[in-house]
Amino acid sequence: MDPSTVNLDPQSPFMIERMLRLWRLGMDEAETFASEDEFRVVLQEVEHAELAKNYSALVRKRPGEMAQELAFQAYDALSGEEALAFAEQALEGDPRCVDALVIRAFLTAEDMGELIPLLQHAATCGEEDLGEDFFAEFMGDFWPMVEARPYMRCIKQLAEVLWNVGRRLDAVAHYENLMDLDPEDHMGNGALLLGNYLAMGEVQRTWDLLEEIDDEEGAVYNWAWVLVFLLVGDEEGAREAVDHALDVNAYVAPLLIGMGEDEDAELVTPAEALTGTKEEARYCLQVLGEAWSVHPTAHWWLLDVLRAMGLVTDADAPGEIE
Repeated sequence: MDPSTVNLDPQSPFMIERMLRLWRLGMDEAETFASEDEFRVVLQEVEHAELAKNYSALVRKRPGEMAQELAFQAYDALSGEEALAFAEQALEGDPRCVDALVIRAFLTAEDMGELIPLLQHAATCGEEDLGEDFFAEFMGDFWPMVEARPYMRCIKQLAEVLWNVGRRLDAVAHYENLMDLDPEDHMGNGALLLGNYLAMGEVQRTWDLLEEIDDEEGAVYNWAWVLVFLLVGDEEGAREAVDHALDVNAYVAPLLIGMGEDEDAELVTPAEALTGTKEEARYCLQVLGEAWSVHPTAHWWLLDVLRAMGLVTDADAPGEIE
């Protein structure tokens, strides 16, 4: 990548993060914003060409920012080969660039045994570079501090890997840490933590987290409430929760009881899981599927409820909510 120019793709998921870095580090340090949404409104009033020019000037002057930009380019790359090339170039400029270390780890590790130490190294770099004072000052308010986001991404990815290899207590500890750093949960860690708690049978911790998050519109949270009520023996509460969960996203119900499930379907990201959609239902299954599967009594209870409501007509064949 030629450091003299930076081509900004307005559709990149990292566009706002790039501009936040620009604002914080070079463009207008005196101006502050009440929220990221307010920043987006201001950003719409600035010409894209002007943003690109100012951003290019910023990264040219700061090797660390150039490394981070190369890491963004790696995330945006269309192939693994291209992504690795960007990541390697980023690490030439900054060997401790967390995002670049994470990308290289996933693209080069031959197995989980090799991947986990690489991700732990990236996390250590991020933690050390932010410093103890940063953690003390911004604990609970990490998300607005844009320089902390690569570290948070790394911890989330490490947690996902640890969970998948069976190191579940370690994974949960990382998710809990992320929730402490960002209680408003901009990254969707709360949903994953709920799924983990339920899969492990941690009913009280699930209940406490559900009350803390208090999300009445998210499918994951509403269908989690159904399962929690069942696990504490409150069928009346579970029955009321089912009604609300169906109102929020009825597509989830047949998936939880194994009807209409597509094993070859691609994973859904939180950004794709718009409220009330089939994509949100698939994301809900990704998060809560294991928890429901390890509690077969709840599975059959839900099936009976859906049949009594006339929403499932044949328990032995794929079906859909009518």
